[in-house]
Amino acid sequence: MLLKMFGEKMQSIHELYALLKQKGFRITAPKRELLDIFLANQDRMLSVSDVFHLLPDGSGIDNATVYRNIQKFYELGVLESMVDDRGVSRYTLQEKEHHHYLICTQCGRIIRFPCTTHYWDSFAEGADFTETMHKLEVYGICASCKKAALEHS
Repeated sequence: MLLKMFGEKMQSIHELYALLKQKGFRITAPKRELLDIFLANQDRMLSVSDVFHLLPDGSGIDNATVYRNIQKFYELGVLESMVDDRGVSRYTLQEKEHHHYLICTQCGRIIRFPCTTHYWDSFAEGADFTETMHKLEVYGICASCKKAALEHS
């Protein structure tokens, strides 16, 4: 992935700008605002709608612009994506190391954990199956949402 040169996580907006400029991507005010949102929400997978609603009032950025830029960021390897349990595409900043997710279905929080074992390798070998990639996403409710639910009941 493109972000391997920057370490495990993007550390600053300046690194993101440098990567995008290197790939010939012009940095405009709307793109800056969108990147700021992803940097501020690295612990969440955001839908296009989430990003749109996180834009500052008066930004003047429409939903189509949000969608187009998110798609471009994804194509360039700046964002990674997944489809949630409702069929909605969600995005977060790409990281260097391969990992998996625990995903809260209430608030969208993500908890990354390293990919340390391929327990399915023997099954794949027995089926003469060659893995080309994999993703593991575990859905549930995070501690904060469980606590909030208990307080409201």
